[in-house]
Amino acid sequence: MIDSRRDLRAFFDKVHFSLTLSITKFFISLILGLIVAFYPEHQGLSEIARLMLFILVFGAGLWITEAIPAFSVSLLIIGLEILLLGFHDISFSSGSKEWEAYLSPWSSPLIFLFLAGFILASAASKTKLDLWIAKKVLFYVGNKPENILTGLMAITFCLSMFVSNTATTAMMLTVLLPILKNINDNNPYQKAILLSIVVAANIGGMSTIIGTPPNAIAVGVLGDKAPSFIGWMFMAMPPAVAITIGIRYLLLKIYPSNQDFISFKELKNVEHYDDSTTDFAKIPTIPSWKKIVVIIGFCVTVLMWLTGPLHHIPTTIISFIPIVLFTLFGIINSDDIRAIRWDVIILIIGGLTLGLGVTKTGLDLWFATLLPEGLNSILLLLVIFSYLVVLVSNFMSNTAAANIMLPIVIALSVALSADSLVLSALTIALSASFAMALPVSTPPNAIMYSSGKLESKDFLTIGLVIGLFAPIIVLGWLFLVL
Repeated sequence: MIDSRRDLRAFFDKVHFSLTLSITKFFISLILGLIVAFYPEHQGLSEIARLMLFILVFGAGLWITEAIPAFSVSLLIIGLEILLLGFHDISFSSGSKEWEAYLSPWSSPLIFLFLAGFILASAASKTKLDLWIAKKVLFYVGNKPENILTGLMAITFCLSMFVSNTATTAMMLTVLLPILKNINDNNPYQKAILLSIVVAANIGGMSTIIGTPPNAIAVGVLGDKAPSFIGWMFMAMPPAVAITIGIRYLLLKIYPSNQDFISFKELKNVEHYDDSTTDFAKIPTIPSWKKIVVIIGFCVTVLMWLTGPLHHIPTTIISFIPIVLFTLFGIINSDDIRAIRWDVIILIIGGLTLGLGVTKTGLDLWFATLLPEGLNSILLLLVIFSYLVVLVSNFMSNTAAANIMLPIVIALSVALSADSLVLSALTIALSASFAMALPVSTPPNAIMYSSGKLESKDFLTIGLVIGLFAPIIVLGWLFLVL
């Protein structure tokens, strides 16, 4: 009885401490926003832009401190923009319709594009198409350690182009478990294959608009100047592939295998992994026609996205192919729709709304006046901010980091060069994917760290290499092709 009371008291103490800490972080962010926006003179800053500066700093503080969930910050930002910017002097009797502009990101075509990505991922997962592809590729490449690593990274990279890096990593962990059983405990190669999934999952998402939320935010900020689906791939995929190949060689160098061959025959029987029993178990057979429908829907959708410049059908319209097809055939049901990461979509909408507010109030023009004298190099500016976004993204959501950085960087870069809009947006968005120096930097890191076979220093080594060299590779390639 006494122990129960102690446990209950400890629980309430923990809740009280957590709540107190969250409230403290919230008010620190609020006070910081008020001080930054209203205490200095800020010459040339209009009253409405000053309000927007408060919203930006307040929201950034909440995202950085994680005082409240990230999606909640997005909703708060939208509400504040409607209240403070949509009604002059908060006069609701004015009949102003200006507030409606701050709800427009909810109907952005980009949201349906990202929704299609979630639908494709859910359908592939339900029919085990992703697992089937992984097994086929691995048995094709053979059982040499370097070939297995290549196959694992290739599968993960390609899946992450269309499926979230979190879902891809979770699925690949299922594939890795029977392989790890056949690797000696003293073989450093174990770490190589675990880290290979982390790298490929994080970097593979760079390659497409729907691969990771920062890409979608960049496209939304660019508006009419945003590249097409295939255009984005042309600009983002080559550096992503180059970086992944480079890390593949580095992993084999740092964690060489002391086994010439690794058996993974058990992988043939893997259909599902039950964490609660640690047993491989068969699941009910999935009708082959469902797999065929998913394959057809997936191929048609991706092919039409890639050939957009030929048929001129908007990318968003194409996005409705899997949405309608998979729901029509019952592959996607109401439970699957409820399971979609709506918090991620809300986070993207928050970023679009934040960017809209910065532009609409003229805050972006004021940011341009903050450039120090003598800084006239767009490359230097982007080098500084690309490393900054990598650093910040290691400690917070890369989506939130992109939400904060993109409006500021675009405003500063356009002031230096009117033609640098696309270069700036893509550099910052892609750099946000290079944060993987800590076990908690990204969900793939956390998933692989939970295996118990990796240490923090393992992430730090690979993360530092990628963080130092990848932004320069991306910026160099984009500067060459744009």
